[in-house]
Amino acid sequence: MPTNVQKRKPSKPKPKESTPFISPERKKEVLGIILIVVCVLVSLAIMTYDQADNLLAQRFSWNSLLSPGSKSAVNALGLTGATIARVLVPRFLGYCVILLPLTGMLWGYALFRNRDTSHLTVFTTLAFFGAYLLATLFGWFGLTLEVDLMSMSGTWGAGTAGWMQRIVGTTGSVILLVAILGIFVLLMVDRDIQRTMDRVENRFAKIRQSFWEWRAGREVRKEERIANKDRLVAEKRTQRDSSLKQEAHQREEERLVRAAQQREEQRRKVVSTPPVSPAPPTPVPHNPPAATDPESGDDVEIIVHEQKVEEKASRSSRNVRSSTDYGFRQPGLDLLDETDARTHQIDYDELEENKQILFDKLATYNIEIIGIEAIIGPTVTLYELTPAPGVKISRITSLENDLAMALAAKGIRMIAPIPGKSAIGVEIPNRHRELVRIRDIIETKTFQQNDMQLPLILGKSIEGEIILQDLTKMPHVLIAGATGSGKSVGVNTFIAGLLYSVPPSLLKFVMIDPKKIELSAYARITSHYVAMPPEADDAIITDFSQALGTLKSCEKEMEGRYDLLSAAQVRSVKDYNERFKAGGLDPEEGHRLLPYIVVVVDELADLMMTAGKDIEGPIARLAQMARAVGIHLILATQRPSVDVITGLIKANFPSRIAYQVASKIDSRTILDHNGAQGLVGNGDLLYMLGSRITRLQGPFISNSEIDRLTGFIGDQEGPGPYLLPSIEEDAQPASMAGSGGPKDELFVDAARIIVRAQQGSVSLLQRKLSVGYSRAARIVDQLEDAGIVGPFEGSKARQVYVEDEVMLDQLLSQ
Repeated sequence: MPTNVQKRKPSKPKPKESTPFISPERKKEVLGIILIVVCVLVSLAIMTYDQADNLLAQRFSWNSLLSPGSKSAVNALGLTGATIARVLVPRFLGYCVILLPLTGMLWGYALFRNRDTSHLTVFTTLAFFGAYLLATLFGWFGLTLEVDLMSMSGTWGAGTAGWMQRIVGTTGSVILLVAILGIFVLLMVDRDIQRTMDRVENRFAKIRQSFWEWRAGREVRKEERIANKDRLVAEKRTQRDSSLKQEAHQREEERLVRAAQQREEQRRKVVSTPPVSPAPPTPVPHNPPAATDPESGDDVEIIVHEQKVEEKASRSSRNVRSSTDYGFRQPGLDLLDETDARTHQIDYDELEENKQILFDKLATYNIEIIGIEAIIGPTVTLYELTPAPGVKISRITSLENDLAMALAAKGIRMIAPIPGKSAIGVEIPNRHRELVRIRDIIETKTFQQNDMQLPLILGKSIEGEIILQDLTKMPHVLIAGATGSGKSVGVNTFIAGLLYSVPPSLLKFVMIDPKKIELSAYARITSHYVAMPPEADDAIITDFSQALGTLKSCEKEMEGRYDLLSAAQVRSVKDYNERFKAGGLDPEEGHRLLPYIVVVVDELADLMMTAGKDIEGPIARLAQMARAVGIHLILATQRPSVDVITGLIKANFPSRIAYQVASKIDSRTILDHNGAQGLVGNGDLLYMLGSRITRLQGPFISNSEIDRLTGFIGDQEGPGPYLLPSIEEDAQPASMAGSGGPKDELFVDAARIIVRAQQGSVSLLQRKLSVGYSRAARIVDQLEDAGIVGPFEGSKARQVYVEDEVMLDQLLSQ
């Protein structure tokens, strides 16, 4: 039986797989190289971007690249690079876009090295986000600072920044950008932020701990150095103090021996003095029993220095200056009151009590005094305290108010230290003051035999010395003091002293008295000693307008005198008068004897309040220039504020006198120092010449003495007042200018101001028109003559007769 056998079909051979021409690995390497090259070229195009290439990039075409005459671009890649840069820089993200080709280089390198690129996707996203954030930041700065940063931010960055500022404002956009920047940093830094913050906090904690440990160690080392230094200083001080105490003890023993010898000699003089001798006996000091407590001050004896007794001048020894040709007789001393015959006694109980109080109060603060001397003056006693070695002056001066309270004194003044001495001075008012009369000074040899041209009597010092100053060398005097302090009496003593020493031919006074009562007594001496302008109503100027005119007249006198001195070729009025008396100057050429002129203003504050700058100008000019021609100023005020004693006036008055004032501010205004607020009044004064200040007791002259003095001079026949030059009409004050002349150019404006305000006030015109007092007062007088305002009514404003500007226009048209 046949068997069916199936034959297998032969299988076809499988075709062989074709090998690729470029392997995938090679493709990645080539692709990586191409990507790197492209990114490098794009980066180079971005970095060499120039705005000048924008126009060429706009006209870019492929044909232009082949044209031989085309203009080359600044960009490193030519027109192609300029076109690429124009798209990426100004129109995209600015220079910040360079982060994208740099990221592309990382992609190319990863492909070339056949590495995993999955992580680069996130990195590329962050790079784009960072470039966008930087462009936005540059855009925000450009908008905020108003500068052109378009090349840094691009259109996208500037547009985003502008959108944020419109939506949330400048402050809100700052907050958002900072927050986004923080998030970006957190995403870029692949670290545990919490662990990082912990490390930073730990680092700061260690730094803080190290600082405090170093500081504590430094304090310990400093205390050790101070302790060692104090120990060395204490050892040296102990050695020095022991030697100084021995020397001080020896000096004190020698001083006590000398004081005992002086007292013994004084007792002998008292016993041996004949009864007919005019010299009074020296009182014996009161010596209390010595105490056993060394700190109480009883073991230190006070050394008392009595006042210097000025010798009186005899009639034959008086230095009488040459008088005038008309037989003027100098006033005699019999016109002045004599001093009480009782000698000023020294109260040793008061000295000992004050010494003990000073010692006790200073001992409370552990301040040791090893010596004390007392100089007794007419008003105060100067206690010179010698502190123990090692005591600071500031410790004593800081106790000024405590010492004043302990002494129950009106006021004390400290001098720390006393010039030329190793001691501190404490001036304490005396319980019983000595009255210094002007006769006590005038009858002394110091006054009668002085060779000064214009001697001013300032007063008596603490040592009892008569203090005179030549006004020609001062050369002007500024006086300030509160009411009742003795300021007006001081001015009267100045005038009286000059009347007793200078004849009328060599001295003339210009007296300005706004208070109308202080200098009125000197009207009797007009024919002998007064200078005045011819248009003045009275010899004693009391009206402000005339005061201003008088000062300007003195200015003209000064200028005329300078012309005479220049023609005579001399430099001072003293040399000029000597040459004139010697016959060296011809009177026919205008030369004449030039008397000294002393301008006395008793209340400067009233003039300054009324006029201000109008008065300040003539005073400052006279103070600056009038010294050489013999014109001198004496200005007095009871209100030494800066608006009265201005800097311009103060700078030209080196000689100043301060009586008692109300406060330290007033004292510093007049003297540039404290002290005048602690004076006790009634002629107690501080005199400053340059930078030196001296305390004096001014002499007293009564009203009856002034009346007798001026009456004696006024009863004599004289040539009349010395006439100063007349001033021009336009320079005169309003009260002297009259109203008959032409109207002021501001007359109409002033009339409208007065009518609108319905107040006829000079000060109103000064403020509104910015004019001086003289011109404003003259305009008001013209308004009165025109019937617009009423007459002067004292302190009240003038009445306005015109109700409105319509009536004013009708009146002005007439």
